Amino acid sequence: MAYLNTPQSRSIGMGARIYDAWSTYRAEYRQNALYRETTRQLGGLTDRQLDDIGVSRHDIEKLARDQTVSR
Repeated sequence: MAYLNTPQSRSIGMGARIYDAWSTYRAEYRQNALYRETTRQLGGLTDRQLDDIGVSRHDIEKLARDQTVSR
């Protein structure tokens, strides 16, 4: 007689799915808010101030995206 060893599928309840979706939404919202705040603050600097910290104006969006994605 042969036995088939299959992993038990774990059923995730509706509450857990809603919680996971809400947690994902909140994390993405916070990440987007951090991106917006970073671009707002860097965009408010003068070209001289940006040059002092080694950032050019056209790099602001990429820099903000890279910084917020890595968190």
